[in-house]
Amino acid sequence: MTKPQATFAELAMAAFLDRVDLSAHGYYKTPEVGYDFVAQKGKPFHYFAYGVACSEVEVDVLTGDFTILRSDVLHDVGNSLSPSIDIGQVEGGFIQGVGLFMLEEMVWMKNGNLFTKGPSTYKIPSANDVPIDFRVR
Repeated sequence: MTKPQATFAELAMAAFLDRVDLSAHGYYKTPEVGYDFVAQKGKPFHYFAYGVACSEVEVDVLTGDFTILRSDVLHDVGNSLSPSIDIGQVEGGFIQGVGLFMLEEMVWMKNGNLFTKGPSTYKIPSANDVPIDFRVR
């Protein structure tokens, strides 16, 4: 199909029917990064991030259920290109940490393999796990 006046939808359909992949893929390998865990030498990261968080949590001592009432997170992102995106990344990282340390249970099988290695076998954070008062700067 080589109609210059074709719509995007028509071009996408033509590509689909001709089995043409319209996606692009790319990879980036950070230069000069590597670490020898035995010798404990090397540069494991290209940069380091600095931040701190403090949370006020209410815990039901009978059930172990908890509610994060308030969390204050301060993260140094340097010279931000997009503050809105950076705040979203910091919020997402915080909630991933809540999931890792408060919700996930690592269950190991007798053969030594990890059983709980995907969202189908452990509880991932939901909107109910976000702090009621969530302050990120």
